[in-house]
Amino acid sequence: MPEPDPLTAEPPPAFVTIGPAGSGKSYVAKKLAQRLRAAYLDKDSIAGELVDAALELAGRRAGGREDDATYLERLMPAEYAAVFTTAADNLRLGLPVVLDAPFAAYLGDPDFLTTSANRAQWPATTPIVVVEVRASAQTVHTRLTQRGLTRDRAKLADWPTFWTQLGTQDCVWSGTRHVAVDNEGEPDLGVVTEIAGRAGFGGSTT
Repeated sequence: MPEPDPLTAEPPPAFVTIGPAGSGKSYVAKKLAQRLRAAYLDKDSIAGELVDAALELAGRRAGGREDDATYLERLMPAEYAAVFTTAADNLRLGLPVVLDAPFAAYLGDPDFLTTSANRAQWPATTPIVVVEVRASAQTVHTRLTQRGLTRDRAKLADWPTFWTQLGTQDCVWSGTRHVAVDNEGEPDLGVVTEIAGRAGFGGSTT
């Protein structure tokens, strides 16, 4: 596939994947980035080690997240800012991007996505698509149990609270297109890649 002419092509799209822990959000994001030949930007890969180091320096438990005020008030906003800034660097190079992060604390803020993109100086006409990854409560519970991560223990210990608060959140972001992807089995990314194709960034179809 020929590369788009930067003088005439539409700006590269940004895909923001959301979904609760265990929904397979990262799997979908990676498959999407691979298919579109896009920059894959995972929040934990970009800032996770720095966050753990900062928590330890602050006398907090490394790996602590949802129950730590230092993380929620100081570190988490910086994490997301780093992801959006890294996305801006790639978008200005003409590369589509796929963002992979929970975004759970921000899904109820209609202006979060556009405000964050503007603050990071994304190209003004960047098409933004929110890819909402969905899976049933039973599937998510099974995946969290099987992967056995320390950060998931609290979720499984109080499963009804986790699923009620984080498993069924509505995303109310404005200024973007929303696409739902069922990830009970192998996800169908056809609609998402069709959107990218219309912007001239179809990538591989395999």
